[in-house]
Amino acid sequence: MKRFLIFTVTAGGGHNSAANAVKEKLEAMGGEVKVVDLLHEYCDSKTFIWMQEVGYGIVVQYLHKIYNAFYRHWQKSKPEKANKSVVQMGLMKMYDKVLQLIYDFKPDAIYASHFFPCVMITNLRKLYPIPAKTFSFIFDYAVCPFWEAATGIDYLLVPNESYIPYMISKGFTKQQLLPYGLTVNEKFSQNIDKSKARAKLGLKDGVFTMFVMFGGGFWSGNYKIVKNIVKHLKSHSLQIIVANGRAEKDKKKIDKLKVPANIKLLNYGFSKDVDLLMSAADIIIGKAGGVSVTESLNKFLPMVCCKKLPEQERVNVEMLVREGAAKQYKNNKEMIEILSQLLNDPKLLLQMRENVARLRRPDATMLLAKDMFECEAIYPEQANIDYSKINKQIKKILKTKPKQA
Repeated sequence: MKRFLIFTVTAGGGHNSAANAVKEKLEAMGGEVKVVDLLHEYCDSKTFIWMQEVGYGIVVQYLHKIYNAFYRHWQKSKPEKANKSVVQMGLMKMYDKVLQLIYDFKPDAIYASHFFPCVMITNLRKLYPIPAKTFSFIFDYAVCPFWEAATGIDYLLVPNESYIPYMISKGFTKQQLLPYGLTVNEKFSQNIDKSKARAKLGLKDGVFTMFVMFGGGFWSGNYKIVKNIVKHLKSHSLQIIVANGRAEKDKKKIDKLKVPANIKLLNYGFSKDVDLLMSAADIIIGKAGGVSVTESLNKFLPMVCCKKLPEQERVNVEMLVREGAAKQYKNNKEMIEILSQLLNDPKLLLQMRENVARLRRPDATMLLAKDMFECEAIYPEQANIDYSKINKQIKKILKTKPKQA
């Protein structure tokens, strides 16, 4: 039986979602899979964990201009400066544990849904053989900083061929880059007839249907969006589906909204059937993380997104708008204008769906899993490795200037 190791990092839900998508596919194909949350299992710095899980959200919510400025600054880092990357020190105390895990579990292939494990494997391979082929993906339609420190992995999935030149400039080779798209759960690639999806949800066919999935958002949750729609589009016959996730306050407030008879409102909390909800909708008003965007694209859903976003999501939406697959608003008035336009112009909605179809890459997870199953790793006997010295060894090599790719 093939063995696979998956590393994830809880820094927003997208990384865990991508990890679970690959896990489910590998297990469905008969593989043995071990998933490790890198920070939760191996990091002894509560501050570093807090920065990834909580601090990030606070910064992008209240200091997003500063965050975006630093993001753009770090994006410019060159491969020859990889050892000086600010990300290196935060990982320094986990190398011994990661290497021992790999040698004990002996995976045939490794998948990482975050760049942290990729940076660590890149550095470990300078000292120790890691025969398992290592795969990852850039997890946004923007290329986040620090990938120049992770060029020692074997393969990196990118959204399409247009990303290859940029990733080469970050130190990767063309042979490492797989233009498969981004990995999400395969259920978002499965076609569910719109009329059947609506019937299953108790919705009418032929009525314009919006799916609002901005619960717990950085600056505007579902309640504000739904309240605005109900207030300004109350003369239209329409259907609104809302998925609030774990934003319980938003759900309770939406439950109390007075909705006219010509508007059908389905208000969910956390839902495991987001693929069904997407299948029933004509558009989605939601977040713009890489996984969310990919799920929407794979479900043929045009997006409506706000403009006040962290840099990577801003670039995601910029790409969608440029390609005609999304609309973007900067305030409530603009959002209503966009929704009114889509309500009154079926040809515009059709054109956006056609643009979505051109962009989608629905087979990324399947192609990745197939490649991983073709891997077979042979581990040599590891004689007398002193794991207590590994972190110091890594720290020492990071003081040397890396060779350019």
